[in-house]
Amino acid sequence: MKNHKKILSFLITLTLMIVSIFYFSTHKTAAISVSAVQKTDFPNFKTIVNIPVSVDGIEYTGIIGYGSHEGPNAFDVKGDKVYVLDNVHHRVLVYSKENGNLIRRINIPNEQWIHGMAVDKEGKIYLFNAGTNTLITINNGVVDISTNKELRLEPFYKFDVNDNGPFVVLSGDKMKTCFLAKDINKNKLYVAEEREGVFSSDGSVSKVNASACKASIDTGDAFEFPRWFVNENCAYEYIGRRGFIQFWKITNDYGEWIVKLNSKTQNIEGLVKIPDGKYYFPIRDAVLEGNDVFVLVPCEKNVYVLEVDSWMTNDQYIKYKESLGSEKNLIENKNSDIQFNEQTKYISTSSLNRNQIMSIAYQYNNYKWYCSKQNFDGSKVANPNLWKRPCFITSYNTYYYQVPYCWGGGDSLSEFGQKINEGYAAGNVYTSSSGYVGGTTGVDCSGFVSKCWMLPYKWSTYDIMRYCKSISFSALQQGDALCNSGHVMLFYQKDASGNYIVYESTTGGYDRVIHRARSKSEVEGSYGAYQCP
Repeated sequence: MKNHKKILSFLITLTLMIVSIFYFSTHKTAAISVSAVQKTDFPNFKTIVNIPVSVDGIEYTGIIGYGSHEGPNAFDVKGDKVYVLDNVHHRVLVYSKENGNLIRRINIPNEQWIHGMAVDKEGKIYLFNAGTNTLITINNGVVDISTNKELRLEPFYKFDVNDNGPFVVLSGDKMKTCFLAKDINKNKLYVAEEREGVFSSDGSVSKVNASACKASIDTGDAFEFPRWFVNENCAYEYIGRRGFIQFWKITNDYGEWIVKLNSKTQNIEGLVKIPDGKYYFPIRDAVLEGNDVFVLVPCEKNVYVLEVDSWMTNDQYIKYKESLGSEKNLIENKNSDIQFNEQTKYISTSSLNRNQIMSIAYQYNNYKWYCSKQNFDGSKVANPNLWKRPCFITSYNTYYYQVPYCWGGGDSLSEFGQKINEGYAAGNVYTSSSGYVGGTTGVDCSGFVSKCWMLPYKWSTYDIMRYCKSISFSALQQGDALCNSGHVMLFYQKDASGNYIVYESTTGGYDRVIHRARSKSEVEGSYGAYQCP
């Protein structure tokens, strides 16, 4: 009998062990142990955090209305913690830098869509919603929100924080930094100071002339990047410095690179390629903490935070480039996988004037309209189940700027004004219906471009790729299109740092016609360039 009890006890223990092993091997967690990731997965990097794409981890949106799969827009590393923005679930995920384990989830209030995140030295989290000009701070669980819908912070490039406070960088021929502050009496966000150049988290000010391959930091003399690595079509982003060593993120024809530059000798002392295969291009994807550089790499199945742990030499880079043969611009994507059932036809409209195109785009971006209760509540929408109000429209009996995004919409400015007066719903960001929903007004991405091009009827993104001539990115002129199957934008110009400035009607927390900057890697990696008809 005793033997039977021993055998039974042994079997129960064995069963519990097997169940435990099975549970822990299959149960989804918000981070995969770093020890389970092979270092060789990413040459020159070690994995700090590995987050599965899942409900417990991070997820992406679809591409319709966004142009790409929107996801984690930003991250930061401070001390022993890694902060990753999870926009889809409206939260910030905090991980241990030492073992990659999840420490906590911090919910973002009011389901804000965040375009910039930074963390200061004390661990205070700053979040910026460029769609509603809202600044959120989270400090030891205390949340503070300030907003100002009358602010026009465009073309938005990036958001950061330094010892002088939070700031937004705006794109242009001359980059500009706007430091933000809160009017306590009015509970309103305002621009406390404007400064020329691109400020960084370490307080440095960078100025870039991308077309000349030159840059300067603070009041130092301009230096030229070596032409064996860059050309006039590259994009530059200053990350930070340690002593006389500067760290840059540079996008050239062969991808995105972290570059270690000696400011005394003006020589590149090391470089490393950010891994290919990004499923999404974050606004903030490279930071310097201590003496280490970290990058955010969102892939289709996992989101990685990586740390540079070794550097390529200049000779190794040149050999790498030579090994690619005659291939050029590896980040470029011209939608070559799209097949059309009918023969492609290039349509030319000789009467089309590029100045007119940009003038119409400007008018959509600056159109002032009054929002009534009917425009706000959607009471005239044909099917309320297929309607969602744009996020920037937060109240009624007030004025707004910019024409709202409207799925399937292609209204001219006069048509939009008339429909608003008739009580149509202002915009519609519900993009899962088969097309336009009656009783709504505004423009979607292709409707906006069609009106700027003065086409007699609305073209889809597929029409634009079918009927417009595909061109190189270097041949783009004002009024040309940047297009893929899910989104289209109007090219305006390159900014001083080599980014693309565009006009577009988009969702992604904006939900209207906006004027913004997009990175070279995002544009050339996700879109094709097309000549206006």
